[in-house]
Amino acid sequence: MIEYYGWISLSNSTYESDDYEMKFILDKLTTFISKHKLDDSSGFIKIHVVNVSYQLMVSGNANHYSQDIADIFELYNYVAQISQGSYGLLYVRNDELIDAFNEFEVFVLARGKIRKEKDPFLSPCIPKIEDEEE
Repeated sequence: MIEYYGWISLSNSTYESDDYEMKFILDKLTTFISKHKLDDSSGFIKIHVVNVSYQLMVSGNANHYSQDIADIFELYNYVAQISQGSYGLLYVRNDELIDAFNEFEVFVLARGKIRKEKDPFLSPCIPKIEDEEE
């Protein structure tokens, strides 16, 4: 099983966002989401505005690694490319990974780059959030 939860605060700049540039970025993201059919996938995806701040939220669950999951990673990479001021997190738990089956991996988006980190809050999943099989 693979589960993922993520958010991105969208901004074209690390200093002050420009409304014209943000409209261009939001149009590109909407096209990307439609092209990859992410709004029809096994998860949830939403771009919304809160107090003139642009946010992208994702969440989903799949039985196995699939194109839906690959597209979420591609979406984060795409945001990193087109929106250098954006930042956010993507938490992924993939119990099919031999070296990370019992933990969440955290993908950190900041300043146009994505890096993978270990999760200190919910990992190891057994015993922090689940009991071991008896």
